[in-house]
Amino acid sequence: MHLGQLWHLVAAAAFAVAAPARPMPRGESSPALLTGHAHWAAASYCTNNINSTGNAVTCAGDYCPEVQSAKTATLSEFDDSTQFGDVAGFVAVDETNELIVISFRGSRTVSNWIANLDFDLTDASDLCDGCEAHSGFLAAWETVSAAITSQVHSAMQTYSGYKLVVTGHSLGAALAALGGTALRNAGYELDLYTYGQPRVGNLALATYMTGQGVNRVTHTNDIVPRLPPMSFGFSHSSPELWITSGNDVTVTTSDIDVIEGIDSTAGNAGEPFPDVAAHAWYIEDIDGCQ
Repeated sequence: MHLGQLWHLVAAAAFAVAAPARPMPRGESSPALLTGHAHWAAASYCTNNINSTGNAVTCAGDYCPEVQSAKTATLSEFDDSTQFGDVAGFVAVDETNELIVISFRGSRTVSNWIANLDFDLTDASDLCDGCEAHSGFLAAWETVSAAITSQVHSAMQTYSGYKLVVTGHSLGAALAALGGTALRNAGYELDLYTYGQPRVGNLALATYMTGQGVNRVTHTNDIVPRLPPMSFGFSHSSPELWITSGNDVTVTTSDIDVIEGIDSTAGNAGEPFPDVAAHAWYIEDIDGCQ
């Protein structure tokens, strides 16, 4: 399937029933919190944070200032670009804010990645009953799942009482969604924030993730959350934190709507002209460090 056909399918998907939007409440989903986790997602694009165990997390070009202002160190990294796509990221500690962070990197060639994205679902009953997941996303998570789970276990023992956070952008958001779900199933409490996440599975998986609590952040008419199309059996979890301000604009509370309802079109999915450029701007130029 070619990219032009994708655009047609994405536009057609906008006719699903919409759930109402409401202003984002202050507190747990504040712009400040979204910014902090976005900076962690941005840091995964910086090559200096891969293969850098023990070093502070830094971003050339100042793409992760909140991360750089804290006392941080990478605990382990993963980088597998030979199988199932471009799987990379790190596990890090933030002693200033008492966090253990898993950050998954997005695709380095997003346009090519979109054009080559397949729409295959596969059994994901290990995650939940009746669940199916995107075959490529699930296979990618499984290549690093054992190593990440082992590192998280060790880190949570070393840094007792720290909060576990899982995040990522684009392809990294898909891996964060699946990985965070698997880690929760393994008994870990965590905060899960994804930015520009594509659909990762069927309705059963979206329902299960909704019950667990996934903070799924979207931006205006970003094309990636519209893929793979609902017409191929894919669904999105709820709620969606929809950033309505444009590129290069500072995000305030009034710029973020909470969209409730699985597969709602009240937010990103209802925008008429999906765009690749909107995919790169989440609070900042989130993939700029690459």
